[in-house]
This record gives sequence, C-alpha cells and structure tokens, in this order.
Amino acid sequence: MKQEHLDYLEKHIANYQMVKIGFIRNLDLDLLQMYEHIYKMYVDPQFVLTKWCSTCVMDMITRLYDYYLSLPQEQVQQLTHAVDITIKKRGRPKK
Repeated sequence: MKQEHLDYLEKHIANYQMVKIGFIRNLDLDLLQMYEHIYKMYVDPQFVLTKWCSTCVMDMITRLYDYYLSLPQEQVQQLTHAVDITIKKRGRPKK
C-alpha cells in the first residue's frame, strides 16, 4: 500500500470508529471519493459506491479498514494517536 494511502486512512480512522459504533456523520464528497479510490485500488477494482446510501458507505469503510488493519505491522503505522470515540449519555443524571 502506498504511504499516502496509509497516511490518509490513519488520519481518518475516526470514521471507522464511528462505523463500528453504528453511525456515521455526513462525509464530504472528496472524502468519499478518496475512500472509493483506495478501495478500488486494493480491495475490489470492480466496486461502485452508491454515495447516498449510508449502509453502502459504512460497509465500504468497514471492509477498507479491515483490510488496512490486516496488513503486516511493518506496513501499518501505529494508531496510538487515533481518536477514541465515546458516547455521552444525555439527560438528567440518576440519583
């Protein structure tokens, strides 16, 4: 995998963490196009992304990051500075 693609995936690892939780925020078109480009290059060259389908986007991101994380550790940079997403409960605290 090219270093620029590794850097891109590492930079946007928060999107993968959100998908693992079960939701995704609105992604810019350029982010989706780059994800699709990387996915086509390394996972499936015949893949066509339906950008308005949130389930399709979440599946693509999941499969792409599963591939990325399965690479040998020599190729993958450490993800120690990745953002951890926690869900805050809203409402009144219990007594």
